[in-house]
Amino acid sequence: MPISKGLMKSLNEIRQTSIENNTLYAKQTVEITPDTDIGSFSGPLLENNDLMNEFMNVLVKRIIYTQLVNFKLFNNPLKFLEGEQMPLGAIGQEIFINPAEGRKFDVDDFAGLLAKYEADVKVQYQNLNSDIQYPTTISRAKLKTAFSSWANLEEFINGISQSLYNGCYIDRYNFTKSLVAQAYRDNTAMLQVIENPSTEQKAKDFLVKARTLYLNFQEPSSDYNAWRKVGGYGRDVLTFTDPEDIVLLIRNDIGAFLDVNVLAQAFNIDSAKLLGRVKYVKDFSCRDKRGNVTVDGSKILAIMCDKNWFRIKNQETTMDEFYNANNRTWQMYLNDVNMYRYSLFANCMIFATEEPQVTITGLTVSNQNVTVKEGEQVTVTVSTTPGQANTPEITATSKANGTATASISNRVVTIEGVAAGNTTVNVKAGNVTSTINVNVQSAE
Repeated sequence: MPISKGLMKSLNEIRQTSIENNTLYAKQTVEITPDTDIGSFSGPLLENNDLMNEFMNVLVKRIIYTQLVNFKLFNNPLKFLEGEQMPLGAIGQEIFINPAEGRKFDVDDFAGLLAKYEADVKVQYQNLNSDIQYPTTISRAKLKTAFSSWANLEEFINGISQSLYNGCYIDRYNFTKSLVAQAYRDNTAMLQVIENPSTEQKAKDFLVKARTLYLNFQEPSSDYNAWRKVGGYGRDVLTFTDPEDIVLLIRNDIGAFLDVNVLAQAFNIDSAKLLGRVKYVKDFSCRDKRGNVTVDGSKILAIMCDKNWFRIKNQETTMDEFYNANNRTWQMYLNDVNMYRYSLFANCMIFATEEPQVTITGLTVSNQNVTVKEGEQVTVTVSTTPGQANTPEITATSKANGTATASISNRVVTIEGVAAGNTTVNVKAGNVTSTINVNVQSAE
């Protein structure tokens, strides 16, 4: 069987690299033509370890980048969410600066000339958290078999390339999906609880919600980023998303039920353009290598977000190799170093059938000592640790209802003075408590 054009070009490019680097390989191997015999090419390689080491050093790296050999790579449908290269040694930080707040112009405000107007800057620190190595061992016996024909050599190269790079690309896909499951588990993204759209009416209801959200994302708002939800400092973060940056990831079984044309109409865009922004996934659960679920994402139906919610950066993807003379094998390692994070500043909404449960480990009240008059009310806000914790239920109870009563709604405690005196209000979530000292003064 003659050599394929792709393999011939790839092997000749390896030889050309040797010529440019003035190494031994090009001097000992022939330039391959359609009539070249496999034996005249492979003979010098099998007889000289230095030549073979050089060949193996360039082989997979050169083949994968030229992609001239016909091997099957996993086409990661979520690759478009990956960001720019991350510099070596860098620790990432996402900086967000809120829009400046306007003020009414006052021609007599001379003091304003010397006032200091600091920008409202927020920072989310992000670091590398994925350093994966994909190894494969190539024995001399396998090489001898591979060099018996051009077809065997091409099949051998395909096998190595597919094994190393598919392992890497499939993991990248799963790591990207896992960000959604992690954000849901930790309750660190905005969430909308909906019914599974398993009927025509429920599907229409879902489309209405999706369409409304799609439009709302485009207006400046603090309703769709998680900065305040997780207890972020300072002013609420004001975000908006351009329509071309709005992405919808949807579970396959839900997507199969929703007609693409109907979905396109809901977004008021051409269905071809829609498919560039809508991606379908089997599910959102995270699994280990044995297929066991490590983070349950079964309640997640879809996620709509600014594509910049995904903070994915590659630092390096490199190939290392060495020859092990002890057992006459070549060890090849594909190293893939990345950062997989999500943004607290970008618009995002997860559609799920129920809320996740994050346990409250601490309670803090905005004021531990309050004074209120008889018949009047004061309010005290409650924050939790972590900020997005939502279980168990928070209650507020007055020790003496005859002196003051207490109630809580949306993490705001309302205390009403009843009669002059002192009492305490206990704010409680399970075994976690915080106390407010209350002094009720006479209305006279």
